[in-house]
Amino acid sequence: MVATSSTPELFGAPTASLALAVSALSFTVAFTALAWQVMKHRLDGGRPKVYLNVAIWEPHRSLHVNRNGKWEIPATVGSENLELAQLVVENPGRTAITIYTPAIAIRGTKNRQYTMTPRLFPVKGGGADAATGDMSVRIDPYDRVTFLFDYWSIIPRLLGESSNGTIKLRGCISVAGRNKVQKSSWLHSWKIRAGRWTAQTEVAKISPYTLIWREVFKSNARTFSQADDLDRYPDFSIDTIVRSAMQKFDERPQVEAFIEALEEAAGRSRVENLDFTGVLLNMDNTLDAHADHLGEWPWGTS
Repeated sequence: MVATSSTPELFGAPTASLALAVSALSFTVAFTALAWQVMKHRLDGGRPKVYLNVAIWEPHRSLHVNRNGKWEIPATVGSENLELAQLVVENPGRTAITIYTPAIAIRGTKNRQYTMTPRLFPVKGGGADAATGDMSVRIDPYDRVTFLFDYWSIIPRLLGESSNGTIKLRGCISVAGRNKVQKSSWLHSWKIRAGRWTAQTEVAKISPYTLIWREVFKSNARTFSQADDLDRYPDFSIDTIVRSAMQKFDERPQVEAFIEALEEAAGRSRVENLDFTGVLLNMDNTLDAHADHLGEWPWGTS
C-alpha cells in the first residue's frame, strides 16, 4: 500500500511554504520600494545645512573667516574692525527652499528654547562670503546664503542670564514647510565663558580707538537691501574723525567733551549728519567692560 500526502505540493515543495515565501518576497520588495521613495524624497527635497563661523570684518577692506566652525580666529587685522558671527546656510538638495528668521540658538540660560537675532550687517562684493540682510531668503539647489551677526551686542546680556557663567551658541534657521528649526552642529557649539571678550587668538589687548570706532561706525551704518546699488556704510572719513578727536586728549575724557571733539573733527573734514549717539550712550560702559584688557589712550598732546 502506497502512502500519499494530504498536503498539496508544487515542484516538490508544500504550496503553503511557497505562498509564505512569495509573501515574504513581496513584503521585502514593497518595503524596499517604500524605503527608496523616502530616500528619494529626502534626496530630492531641500536639505539645508547650517554652519556658524567667526568672522572679522574690516569695512571697505576685507572679511576674514574661520570656516572650521570653532570659536577662534587667528587673523591679524587693523584697528578698524568688527568681530561678527557668520551664519552660512547651504542647500545640497535638488529643490529650492525658503528659509527665514536666521538666528543664534543659546544654551546655558533658564530659557531652554532661546534664540536671538542680533543686528545683521549686509556685505556686498565678498564673493562666496557676501552677506544678505534679508530675514527671508529662497535658496536654489546647490546654492548658499550668508548672514553676518553683531553677536557681541548680545553676549554680555546672555552671560548675565547664564546659570554658571557659561553659554553655548549655535546657528539656527527656520525652513518653510517644516516645524523644527535647523541648527549648526552641536559638536561645533561656541562655548563662551564670563570674562572672554574676543575669539581672536593673537590679541591680548584692545585699543580704546577700536572700541570707539566701532560705536561710531555702527551708529552710522544704515540698513539696505541687496537690491540697492549704493553702499550705505560710512567711509574712511570716520577713521580720521575719531583719530583727530582722540588726539585732543592725553587720557580718556568725559563723554560730553569727546562728543564736542568729534563734532569739531567732522566739521573740519566737511562730513555732515554723522550720528554720535552710540558714543554718547555706550562709550563709558564699553571702555569699562574692557578695563582688564584695555590698551592705553593712544594719542595725546603731551
